[in-house]
Amino acid sequence: MAVTREYIADSFEKHLEQFGFRKTSVEDIAKDLHISKKTIYVHFGSKDDIYRHVIERRARDDKQRIAAELADRQSYGAKIEGLIGIVFEFTRDWWRRNRDSEFVQRYQVGEQAFLDAYTELIREYVHEGVQSGEFTADDSEVTVRLVSGLILAGTRMLQEDIEAEVEPQVVEAVNRLLTC
Repeated sequence: MAVTREYIADSFEKHLEQFGFRKTSVEDIAKDLHISKKTIYVHFGSKDDIYRHVIERRARDDKQRIAAELADRQSYGAKIEGLIGIVFEFTRDWWRRNRDSEFVQRYQVGEQAFLDAYTELIREYVHEGVQSGEFTADDSEVTVRLVSGLILAGTRMLQEDIEAEVEPQVVEAVNRLLTC
């Protein structure tokens, strides 16, 4: 069987879930796959690179799941509002489960990967909303970045207070931005 990045990432993810980041080593993965560490380093530069790849893959999968979940919403505004709700729910849940875990140290890797994935959905919804006439934004790419920034700012507020009710204000600000 040919060793691929995904094969290595699958093994790493399994170890990560079972033992955590600190207790998962490249040597563990090599043993699990019956390959040399050198083979792993052909595909990834470091353990952190494997972790980043696993998180980016999870974010891509999450993006597809969310897009399918929001597909039945009738308007692009409703899709964006639904996305905001899902992002805030996911973020709150993550902080509840991981506040005291070793993964807090790697939060920014996940935050960036998921923000990138969600921004792709926002971009799609904003562009299609502008084309359909639902949104009046003049420069849709700037709007996409501003919407993503508002969501990011709101989720960062949850780091400080997991029960903060910032979602309604983010939805309101996004709606104003999309229709001004």
